[in-house]
Amino acid sequence: MLGHQRPALRQCSNSHSAPFSAWHKPRANQLAQCRWHNGSRKVAARALAARSSDVELVATVAHLLRWLQTYGAQQTSNLEPKRFRTNVGERVGLIACRDVQQGEVLLEVPESFAVTAIDAEQHELIGHIAKECSELVAMTLWLMAERSKGSESAWSLLLQTLPDSTASPLLWEDQEWAELLTGSPVLTEARNRQSALQQQWTQLVKHFQQDADKYNQAVFNEAVFVRTFCVVLASTSYLPSAQCFAIVPAASCLGRTGNDNGCTLDYDTGRQTVMVVATRPYREGQEVLINDGRPNGELLLSTGTLQDANMSDCLYFPASLIAADRYYSMKAQLLESFGFGPEERFPVYADRFPIQLLSYLRLSRIQDPGQFAQVTFEQDVIISQLNEYEVLQLLMGECRELLARYKTSLEEDTKTLQRADLTGRERLAARLRVAEKTILGQTMDAVRRRLAPIRGIPTKSGRMTDPNADIREVFDFIEELPKKPAQLIDNIKRWAKGEYDPDWNK
Repeated sequence: MLGHQRPALRQCSNSHSAPFSAWHKPRANQLAQCRWHNGSRKVAARALAARSSDVELVATVAHLLRWLQTYGAQQTSNLEPKRFRTNVGERVGLIACRDVQQGEVLLEVPESFAVTAIDAEQHELIGHIAKECSELVAMTLWLMAERSKGSESAWSLLLQTLPDSTASPLLWEDQEWAELLTGSPVLTEARNRQSALQQQWTQLVKHFQQDADKYNQAVFNEAVFVRTFCVVLASTSYLPSAQCFAIVPAASCLGRTGNDNGCTLDYDTGRQTVMVVATRPYREGQEVLINDGRPNGELLLSTGTLQDANMSDCLYFPASLIAADRYYSMKAQLLESFGFGPEERFPVYADRFPIQLLSYLRLSRIQDPGQFAQVTFEQDVIISQLNEYEVLQLLMGECRELLARYKTSLEEDTKTLQRADLTGRERLAARLRVAEKTILGQTMDAVRRRLAPIRGIPTKSGRMTDPNADIREVFDFIEELPKKPAQLIDNIKRWAKGEYDPDWNK
């Protein structure tokens, strides 16, 4: 919960927070002090939870909205739950009950109903353990403990609106990883994060074993911990103004969009509420979404979902200086002046790649110190034709190498998505692969367009000749490599049919 000012929060120990750096953000000094719910709110929550325990999720979310309004939430009548059918199953989202203008508040939840790590730290069962954990792990322990209470939990109604599990790859088996994610950067990330969760559990289980009678092993075990952690990832939102993660009742049901056409979700320090504000007009009946600028790979890992045509979707390309470069030190100093290090990763989107990536690669390939003055990270400035050619071929080679890691082609994945018998995970993985390969394919097209004007130069005879023909020949050979196995099989088939016999078909 968020509330009065308090002393700075203790930073998480490295042993707990380091493995979760991909998700965890440091707690802020101005994060508000927790306030316990008063007794009347607890009683009302339990009573309403008991009445809605057997009602479907849509009705449960509707009950939650009405309950929030009873206890101080504003604008809850602007939204109503609706079940959406997707190609990986059904989900419940929120739609606008009326036409909404840009800048209008669609939902305002009092801070006392937002669950944060502070609730976990003050929990009677796991509070002393949560104090040693990162925010997300602390909230995971809180959710495990509250769910163990069943309908006796003061938060029972909220808990009923949260999923029991997600489709995050963190919960997939090794065989599914190998079959569905080979070639995708998500595979490595899933393995690393699952390993980090296992290490985290190794630390936590020591606490539970010390007082085994207090902690039910059916509730506090590794499988439940990992599954609950994924639910927390999918249900929490980061509140920039409070600089913390929070599970916000009702708002946790909102879908997400990376196209910057949704709503903002943040804490208002003046009103001490969490507010959902429209950043564009909504028509009555339209689904209300929250802006979430994460790429599909991160969305899948964190929420078990992804968005088709996600404008925020990207792949990260590595770039680094060459350690053996005689000008390494000079280049490193120059990069530092621009705010970069000797190794960087840059986002590449389907419709664009950053100027900074090109500038970085151009600098890394310079062998004439006199050209250092031409380097800029603010504009798309070509150093020389030879330098540009080499940089573009490096990009092309990176794209080809990444595409070669997949088991299937873009065309095969597109056909796979047309099958009606796919499981939810198979469909999610195929959609992810299609999105990633689309980025790589369109990046290669963009590189080819840039290469076209510099691939040839005029000679005295008037013909065009390639000044880097030997380099181009190497890359053209590499580009043909993926086709070789298919050509070999085709040649064997033709030989078996007798097509290479000079007297065949005469």
